Amino acid sequence: MNTVLQVIHHPAGRIGLTLGLTIGLIAAITGEASKALFFAGFCKFLASRMER
Repeated sequence: MNTVLQVIHHPAGRIGLTLGLTIGLIAAITGEASKALFFAGFCKFLASRMER
């Protein structure tokens, strides 16, 4: 829960969360949820590889 609060309090985190939810909702409505999940996994992989 602490990590979620940190993301919400950071401006870039808010933007990323908003965009992610919007894209996910659109993908779910259009039936492309599998591609959206693949993209989310790829973004998570890139984020884990980036230096803190």
